[in-house]
Amino acid sequence: MEASELIRGEVLEGHAARLHQLCLPLLPLADRLPAPQHLALKTAFDLEEGTAPDPLVLGLAVLGLLAEAGTSGLVTCVLDDAQWMDAGSAQVLAFVARRIQSEPVALLFAMRDPDAVPALAALPHLPLSPLTDQEAGSLLAALPHAPLDAEIRHRLIDEARGNPLALLELPRDLGPAGYPSHLDSPVTDLVEQSFQRRFRSLPERTRRLLVLAAAEPLGDTGVLRSAAELDGLAILDVEPAERAELVQVGVHVRFRHPLVRSAIYRLADEAQRRRAHHALARAFDPVHRPDRRIWHQAQAADRPDEHLAGELERLADRARRRGGVAPAAAFLERAAELTPDSVRKADRALVAAQAKHEAGASEQASALLADADAGPLTGAGRARLLRLRGQIAFSLRRDDDAPVLLLQAAEQMAPLDAALARQTALEALWAATGAERNGDAHGIKAVAEAVLRGPAAPPMPQPADLLLDGLATLFTQGQRAAAPLLRAAVDGFRQADDPNWLPVACRAAWDLWDEVALEELATRCVELAREAGTLTFLPLALNFQAVAATYAGRFTAASTMTEQAHALTEAIAGAFVPYAAIVLAAHQGDRGRARALFGQSSRAAADGAGGFVTIVEYATAVLHNGLGEHEAALAPARQAAGRSRLFWSAAALPELIEAAARTGRPELARPALDELAELTEAAGTGWGLGVLARCRALLSDTPGKLYEEAVDRLAGTRVAVQLARTHLLHGEWLLRSGARAQARASLREAHRMFDHMGAAAFATRAARGLRELGDRPTSSSTSVLDALTSQEAHIARLVATGRTSREVAADLFLSPRTIDNHLRNIYRKLGIGSRRQLRERDLGT
Repeated sequence: MEASELIRGEVLEGHAARLHQLCLPLLPLADRLPAPQHLALKTAFDLEEGTAPDPLVLGLAVLGLLAEAGTSGLVTCVLDDAQWMDAGSAQVLAFVARRIQSEPVALLFAMRDPDAVPALAALPHLPLSPLTDQEAGSLLAALPHAPLDAEIRHRLIDEARGNPLALLELPRDLGPAGYPSHLDSPVTDLVEQSFQRRFRSLPERTRRLLVLAAAEPLGDTGVLRSAAELDGLAILDVEPAERAELVQVGVHVRFRHPLVRSAIYRLADEAQRRRAHHALARAFDPVHRPDRRIWHQAQAADRPDEHLAGELERLADRARRRGGVAPAAAFLERAAELTPDSVRKADRALVAAQAKHEAGASEQASALLADADAGPLTGAGRARLLRLRGQIAFSLRRDDDAPVLLLQAAEQMAPLDAALARQTALEALWAATGAERNGDAHGIKAVAEAVLRGPAAPPMPQPADLLLDGLATLFTQGQRAAAPLLRAAVDGFRQADDPNWLPVACRAAWDLWDEVALEELATRCVELAREAGTLTFLPLALNFQAVAATYAGRFTAASTMTEQAHALTEAIAGAFVPYAAIVLAAHQGDRGRARALFGQSSRAAADGAGGFVTIVEYATAVLHNGLGEHEAALAPARQAAGRSRLFWSAAALPELIEAAARTGRPELARPALDELAELTEAAGTGWGLGVLARCRALLSDTPGKLYEEAVDRLAGTRVAVQLARTHLLHGEWLLRSGARAQARASLREAHRMFDHMGAAAFATRAARGLRELGDRPTSSSTSVLDALTSQEAHIARLVATGRTSREVAADLFLSPRTIDNHLRNIYRKLGIGSRRQLRERDLGT
């Protein structure tokens, strides 16, 4: 199945442009897919009206479609010249390629430059070297043409430079009399010139018909026939072109090579192109295919036309509702070109740039922004332009430019639209926390100060207003001043029906040391993201949820969440590092797994995702403290805790205090204790105050009462990990103090909790103390899942909850066939034969 070249601007079908060509023969199998996937296909291909399909749901539908086709035998999909593929199709097909596991399906993309399509860049590459002279000679000898003169044959092999297309095409119209004395043009130019010569030799009516075919990239023979008749031609006029092997017209119109289509379209002059587009516009039904009709009318226009520009704008809205952000951007770009009024033209260029950015074409969006910037924009337009520049900078580079641009936009918007100014200010503040490269909070305070100078919250503030003011206050005045605002924001977001700012609200719950709100908001975030179908938003939500589960000691649940986040990030080419898996591995005491994740995150940090530096430092401290290697924990804990409360810095303070206290360096622990007291006392929660009491105990000469206070406070919370760690530290102190009976009770409780969670390193520490007391603790954490791979264990847990293969496949972005294959391996390894037996096993679900 061949993907043909796109003429500039011809991206009208969004996801469906190349995807439609690939899937059209398989659409009868779509009835076998789950309803959401079936609907996604129909909506994307404009077969049914519906809400915009999420790209990943559409990808899962295409994967399922190919898997269904694979039940009848091997399916091989060859997509030639993939460098010309539209971005929507590339995104979906890259997803499919990454998720193929057990299906008898192969996807092969051929392209000139492996980096030409970013969505495909992460797939395995097989570079093809040029043909050797011997191979080129063998190819020429096998071609059905008259023997070439030896000199010409040698020159052709030499100048083709191993390009098989040149060897296939050039001999067709270059013989002893016509072959040039030297080839001083690129091979692709020579091939295109060869196609052009064959085109020029055709009858005039045939040439006109080919221009029509080249101007309509869908290759619909019915449309070509109608357009030809409207232009006074007949479909039979194509026969000379078929004899010249330039095109084949059957059910679909297929050019011999994409270069044929581009050569013909470029060879036509402007008048010929406009004539072709005019005929094609009339060939499309204005009721059922208004997008194609209006688009061709727009391409046929030879002067600005406000009516056409307005029609394109309306079609952009329709395309967006169908999920076609890319075609919406194409419509809007052409609308701007056709707009006669300069003010409106600049405004439409700005709207088109926004659509291009949303479609993932941020570089093209920047070019459109330059067009908008050159026009007479209003003050609001200038502010919107700055905002979009900031959003593009954040998505492309995550550097210091983004928060500055967004802040400037917010300041310009302030007198015009206070609500939008505050939303942009929140974007600026969030960008400032993400732009830092080394985990430092450099620049965040300056942004926060500017935010507080901006428009005040309305009399009836929304949760996002409270969140903005709370975070800005946190970075300028500290926890005590910010806590009431953050608390009000968190309470407001508990009723949220939009996931947009929920991750930031989760961060606010964390700042408040409120594990209940953190878990509730993270769960709500996951639910809303799934309900809305915004699957690209899920990794962040799942990671927050997994962190809450880790702190609650529910490591199995946390592992399930991190596996889902991993499946999703893998499906979207690893665009997000799963920080929850890092924290979980550290608490589990899994040194090998933790170090592998630390290395992955450090590489992400080197690419600009600096926040991961702090996570790795914090997690390293947790890992070494859990192993009892307090000296090794000290340096990373100090580094993470010095990040000025940015994300994980506050969580690192207790690690620093424990490491410093247990290595005899109280002078390092006391400043951290003072900062921890400011944070936790302002929050006033059982989690924060319990951890504070434990840390004070570590530095006290008489810590007994403080440990008891810590246990009492933490026992009323969900942070089981912190309660177990408090029992461990209390028990170790009691053992050193000679209170053996009390030490045994605390250490037994710590060992029981850690063993049940699966926190192996901490459990080993507790067991070590118990052995000093003469006990012989045993572990009960051995799981029937130990024989399975990580993915198999995750699938087993999901199936054990009663999910079907289709439901598990949807969760993990795999096909049901792959899930069933994994289940067969799971049954074999566990010595069982059914789902019922799997549900009877204790899998820690």
